[in-house]
Amino acid sequence: MKKIKIIFAGNDAFSLKHLKKIFLLSFVKLKAIIISKKKKRNKKISYIEKFSKKNNIKLIKVKNFNSKIKKKLKNINSDLLLVVSFGMIIPKKILKIFTLGGINIHASLLPKWRGCSPIQNSILSGDKKTGISIIQMNTEIDSGDIIYIKKYKIKKKENYNSLSNNLAKIGKQSIVKVLNQILKQKIKKIPQNNNKATYTKKIKKKDGHINWNNSAKKIERMIRAYKPWPSSYFFINKKMVKILKSEIILKKKKNKNKNLIGKIKDFNKNGILIETKKNFLNITKLQISGKKKNYSCNLYNSYKNFFKIGKLLT
Repeated sequence: MKKIKIIFAGNDAFSLKHLKKIFLLSFVKLKAIIISKKKKRNKKISYIEKFSKKNNIKLIKVKNFNSKIKKKLKNINSDLLLVVSFGMIIPKKILKIFTLGGINIHASLLPKWRGCSPIQNSILSGDKKTGISIIQMNTEIDSGDIIYIKKYKIKKKENYNSLSNNLAKIGKQSIVKVLNQILKQKIKKIPQNNNKATYTKKIKKKDGHINWNNSAKKIERMIRAYKPWPSSYFFINKKMVKILKSEIILKKKKNKNKNLIGKIKDFNKNGILIETKKNFLNITKLQISGKKKNYSCNLYNSYKNFFKIGKLLT
């Protein structure tokens, strides 16, 4: 059986799940792996490096796609560039090296949520569905023709970790189908409707700082979207507190007294109740800076004075 020669480009845990699947396919020859070269390396990227070393696969670290990198990739002689959560635009001169060009696995139903944080934005926006899109790459962000699309119904309490894992399962199944279609030359391409495109931005640590002037619904989505990073947090007594789990408690009327917003309404064994712009947010699991993760009910006796009723959270 003819094998398709692939160079894989990816940087994180979502990428790694797809990389492992590709590596096991009998009709794929994985020729090399590309990762972005950054000053600060994180564990997720190092996992891909470890995978390449363990399986004796050539690793290429890229800061930018200069002539040296172009020559190196050309000499590897591959059919296809497969990109998953790579975070860098691949220039046309690089895509042209590959006889089949480049394809990208993206964690949204394109053209919705183009860019680097589609999973988080699906949760933040309260989307009912998302999915996996596999596209033929061009030089613009996630705007290439769609080759394959698979929908996924988002569960009610889905957070970043669970949604990422579920989409990776779909992505792994989808890429096997697409690669088979490529070998059989049965690919159909559907142009995206650019008028319906929405874009995401790179998430920063400061994005996790809670603004209590938002509704409880918006804050609760944020807590799920930003778990585990950058996490959703507030400050009390100059200490950072991360919210790990929460729930919305309905309030009959919208909060018209701005002085109450962000204050602790109650603290009991059911959680820490916070006033927001609309409804209450009940914190059920948290982590105080320098302490272990814990459920609010376990902190009730020892932290009554810390989470004092009427205290303003910043």
